[in-house]
Amino acid sequence: MNWDRLNRWSTAISNLALLGGLLLVAVQIRQNTAITRAQLLNDYYLADMQLELAMMGEDPGASFTKAVFDPSALTEYDAAVLDRYFNYGVVQVRRLRQMDELGLAGDGWQNRIEYLRWHLGNDAGRRWWAQTREDELGDGVITAIDSVLAGSDWSDNRALLESIIRSDPAAGR
Repeated sequence: MNWDRLNRWSTAISNLALLGGLLLVAVQIRQNTAITRAQLLNDYYLADMQLELAMMGEDPGASFTKAVFDPSALTEYDAAVLDRYFNYGVVQVRRLRQMDELGLAGDGWQNRIEYLRWHLGNDAGRRWWAQTREDELGDGVITAIDSVLAGSDWSDNRALLESIIRSDPAAGR
């Protein structure tokens, strides 16, 4: 009888171990599915950002410089380039927020919003933002960006760039 009892206990323990193993496999499959989903979502945003970069063309700096220093000289081409440049920053924030929601990034998306003060820090950026926010009211990312930009004076670009090109008399120039 001892063998019979030992055999039953051994079978019960084996069955429990098998169930535990199956449970671990199910958890691993679920984790892999979540990681794959996050990777596909990240790839989508990266492809979108690549498209934005491609649509900016060879010299987006020329359009950006006009937006900062001579906004009255902006052309339709410049407007198209700037639209993609400004949108690129918003796509970055959306990507980081999505990765944060999936538990794969910290609160970097909220810090990135602060950078948009620079990204949109000119009159063309202000006008672009006014139109964009109206088109997407109710979107959580737009609301978060809007709250940060609400206090912006929209001249960050010019102030910084002029400080770079201005010569400093104290430095002997």
